[in-house]
Amino acid sequence: MPARYTAAIVGCGSIAHAHMDGYALVDDIDVIAIADPVAHARSQYADTYADLHLQQFDSVEQMLVTAKPDIVSVCTWHLLHPAPTIAAAKAGVQAVICEKPMAIGMGAADSMIDACQASGTKLVISHQRRFTKGWVKARELMQQGVIGQPLFVTNKVAEGLTNWGTHSIDGSRFVLGDPQPQWVMGAVERRTDRFERDTAIEDACLGLVHFEGDIQLFIQSDLMREGATAGSFQIKGTEGMMEVSESRVRLMNASSNGWLDVEIGAGEADRAIGGNTNAAQVRELLQWLQGEVEEHRGSGRQARVTVEIMMGLYESARRQHVVNFPLTEKGYPLELMIAEDGLPVEVEGRYDIRAFLSWDGVDPARYKELAAEGKGHSQIMRQIHVELEKGEG
Repeated sequence: MPARYTAAIVGCGSIAHAHMDGYALVDDIDVIAIADPVAHARSQYADTYADLHLQQFDSVEQMLVTAKPDIVSVCTWHLLHPAPTIAAAKAGVQAVICEKPMAIGMGAADSMIDACQASGTKLVISHQRRFTKGWVKARELMQQGVIGQPLFVTNKVAEGLTNWGTHSIDGSRFVLGDPQPQWVMGAVERRTDRFERDTAIEDACLGLVHFEGDIQLFIQSDLMREGATAGSFQIKGTEGMMEVSESRVRLMNASSNGWLDVEIGAGEADRAIGGNTNAAQVRELLQWLQGEVEEHRGSGRQARVTVEIMMGLYESARRQHVVNFPLTEKGYPLELMIAEDGLPVEVEGRYDIRAFLSWDGVDPARYKELAAEGKGHSQIMRQIHVELEKGEG
């Protein structure tokens, strides 16, 4: 029996494999096409899934016209999320699954939402950790009031606020029941010329987020690597405490007799990365398309809040005062700070925390040789770039 939906993937880098793993576990979807302007990336990706006979395109627009997919996965770099999402919406696709962070800047995020609303396209942002068993169980326990009213959430991340912080902030909101932020205050350090691909990022930051119901979240990024994680956080309530990760929940309250490991039971997935959680978000998207759920838990509407919190923290550092919501700045406050000489570089030399994923200088034959050994995409790219640095490539 043929699948009910067809899908296409834009951007053939590392995360595109996680999207393909998810689609592979859903019977109602066939992936039929890929688009990427980098020929090596397209050919490598198509070779990996040779049995699918994927149509290959160097432009999103041509793919949309020729392949006419029902669903499009946007797996590009951060700043490149809006364009293919908007193009897909204008082409009338039924749904878009876009990688996190949704966008850099509120203007970019709103352009995606506006385009999808105008066309009736369902927009999902890949905060797939919302389907992990630990987070789902923690949300359920919070709704039951096992630690009373939540008061304070603590998060420690690394690799930039818009990278790991995206998941951490989104996960905290999910477990708390998705409260709306009211104000933020943030601080930023950037003494090196640090980037994530083509997006300028900070060396370190910290912030305080105040939600409705007088719940506060404290987040620090790249200040202390030990214990930093995108998927774990602690919640203090009026009647106890809870520690949350994707695969574990511990709580302490008046009846727990110390710390208690909670049985999290059956759920969509134990791990945050890979097929199971991506498959879960695809299945819920199909339910949304078919009117079986009111809204996807990872909808663009929810993801926009995460973007607003992060941009608000940067804007607070830029303005050096509390920033109330809604946020009026539509650009990227960190980039504006840099342009205004508010963050002068003291250690010269631009560097990219994702440099190991660049195709510059990569020999396709060497890539295929390592792939034949069963190595994953990121592992292969790291090894090849090490070889290039040593002059072995």
